[in-house]
Amino acid sequence: MRTTLSSPVVRTRRMSEANPVGGAQRNWRIPASALIMGGLALLSACNGIDALPGISSGPLTVQIVQAPPAVVTAGTNVDLAANVLNDKANAGVTWSCAPANACGSFSPATTGYQITTVYTVPVAPANGPITPNLAYPVTITATSVSDSSQSASVTFNAAQKYAIYLPQGGWYFCNVCASYGLVGSVTLDGLGNVLGGEVDWDASGGQGTITVLPTTGTYTLDAMGHGTLSISLAGDFETHGITATSNSHLVIAEEDQFNGYTVGNVGSMDLQTALQPGPSFSGSQVSGGYSFTLSGYQGISNWNGSWGGIFTADGTATATTPGNITGGIFDENLGNNGGGTGYNSEIATPAAGLPFTGTYTAPDANGRGVITLSTSPDTPGPCGAPPPSTEPKCTQYVYYIVTPEVLRLVVATNTTPAANSGSAYGQGSLAAAADDINAALTGGFIFSYHGSADNLNFPGDASAAAGQFTTNGIGGIVTGGIMDLNVANGGAPAASVATTGLDLTGSSYSFSGSPRGTFTDPSGQIYNVYLTDPNLNLLDVNNPNGAGGALFLEANNTSASTPYGNAIGVMIPQADASTAALAGSYAIQLAMQSNNYSCCNFDGGLTGDFTVSTATPGTFSGEGDFQGTGANNATLTTGPLTGTFSADGASPGHFTGTIVTTPAFPFGIGGTTPGTENVDFFLANGSQGFIIETDTLAPIFGVVEAQGTITGSAAARRSQAQQQQRSHPKNLLQMSGEQHGQTSSQARSGHE
Repeated sequence: MRTTLSSPVVRTRRMSEANPVGGAQRNWRIPASALIMGGLALLSACNGIDALPGISSGPLTVQIVQAPPAVVTAGTNVDLAANVLNDKANAGVTWSCAPANACGSFSPATTGYQITTVYTVPVAPANGPITPNLAYPVTITATSVSDSSQSASVTFNAAQKYAIYLPQGGWYFCNVCASYGLVGSVTLDGLGNVLGGEVDWDASGGQGTITVLPTTGTYTLDAMGHGTLSISLAGDFETHGITATSNSHLVIAEEDQFNGYTVGNVGSMDLQTALQPGPSFSGSQVSGGYSFTLSGYQGISNWNGSWGGIFTADGTATATTPGNITGGIFDENLGNNGGGTGYNSEIATPAAGLPFTGTYTAPDANGRGVITLSTSPDTPGPCGAPPPSTEPKCTQYVYYIVTPEVLRLVVATNTTPAANSGSAYGQGSLAAAADDINAALTGGFIFSYHGSADNLNFPGDASAAAGQFTTNGIGGIVTGGIMDLNVANGGAPAASVATTGLDLTGSSYSFSGSPRGTFTDPSGQIYNVYLTDPNLNLLDVNNPNGAGGALFLEANNTSASTPYGNAIGVMIPQADASTAALAGSYAIQLAMQSNNYSCCNFDGGLTGDFTVSTATPGTFSGEGDFQGTGANNATLTTGPLTGTFSADGASPGHFTGTIVTTPAFPFGIGGTTPGTENVDFFLANGSQGFIIETDTLAPIFGVVEAQGTITGSAAARRSQAQQQQRSHPKNLLQMSGEQHGQTSSQARSGHE
């Protein structure tokens, strides 16, 4: 709504002066018209108000008299006003901004004397450069209509909202079995401060919503786009390692303690572009078909579990009326036997799975809404089951919207030791096109999965795998199908058991009338597969260079001795394996999510960055930080990271190699001795790939994602010949009592 600014107030008073003769006072009455005209002329000469038409006492100049604050959050509406001094036409100003086409909007775009325009603060364009502290400066300009050579400008920071996603990846606490997950939204001001936000967490037997209070958090990125995010969650102060690949995507891991709300989880932070064009998120954005997976702990059986499925949202939610969810199917895998005491695991004919319907609320100012399901594997029976049932009447999930096709999920109604979290991804054109034919999954793919390899939470083993395969589009695997599997084994005879080069040739897959299908490997292991939008990048959800893929759920075990368990994962297209290679600069994330004391001690993650050497092919160097093991409130540890990689000539896109961290991840907190992990890389292209550890140390898995251009003060690049630790704006590992700083003027840029 436009407003008119109050006119300058001209105050008049009875003027007196001393009588020079008799000392008495005498009053001077000045005609009102003369007083008003004199006052206007004086104010105009002093640049107090615009000169009225026909009055000129100086050059035409523009002033922004109502400017935005120094920092304003994306989606906010702000009133702006400008005056033009000595404009005989009194024609007002035209509003514009920069960067062009990405700087917000004005309503109206031209305003007259003392009339405000309503300016909507923009969401930063996704996949932009990594700026210092992810700042997005916007310049607003008011230009005189009468004389376009005259203007005034002001610059402010557009603070951005990021969805934070730290799902259950490991299951740490038992003595009291527990599973920890957190999703939410935080606002970053571009200056290193967390302005506020909202998060939802779950743990076995508890959950809640926490308001992130203003000025209670900070973050920083170093010259490599690598740094920390620290936030206070209801008095629990947690520090996370972060590495940016662009202004819209970061990898993240909690790295400072084993208590709190995330317990060493790893995940991502993504710009909430669903807010564009603003000023708010909308319930209509949650629309169409979605595929989802979840991981956590199941309260009925008290076993580790994983879930997957599909549903459709109708896009009708408003602030007062919920929208509808239909066509839902819940699949479940518990413990180490592909179903536990439950049901709904592998797809059969007729299809197994638990049908559900439900409703959802429109998202709030942080993108948070609530999905209410008629039933789920933790709430047998219909919603509102009558007494004597003691189960919750409904199962609810909190969601945070990132894009209209990406929802981060966490359960909100676990009254038993149940907890799970995960993501739902849009199915896009699949809903109306080739979701019922095998051609929907055609070509080369790489995949990664992780989960529990045991029924119980503690002591519990963990499993992780990565691999690649090529489909023929008609239900079979053609060539190049291999997989590496690493399963924690309780320390006997080794901490973990790695099986590399498993042949996937001869595997089959099938879809029929639904984006929910199956993949069966040669051993008989079945995975439920949930197709996603062929235009959606599943690792970097705002990146338009994605090409679809699928989620999958480990659905059965072929025998009690088979080293599989319950796991969830993702597969992404490998368009041309022959061109997939490491080159340039990358963010790296590693995760160790095992609970077995005799194996690997607790959960933990590593975030970092590295650059592939052009002088020494097949090597890279950078830095990483991680949460050490064995104590609560551990100090985040930062140190050098190096590695090697060598192409597998028989399987393009597959590389064998090593990763060396100092101290050794994940066991070497407080030490100075390097640790070497043998790993395999499976690359989709030059921008994305998966990592799996292939030795017997631990079932570590991870991801590499190419970094884009780094600008501003973040452009300095260290010499690749230097391998010692560089200075870093956070807790640094003390190397021989010193911190070794490194500088370089070499500019850094990534690749597409």
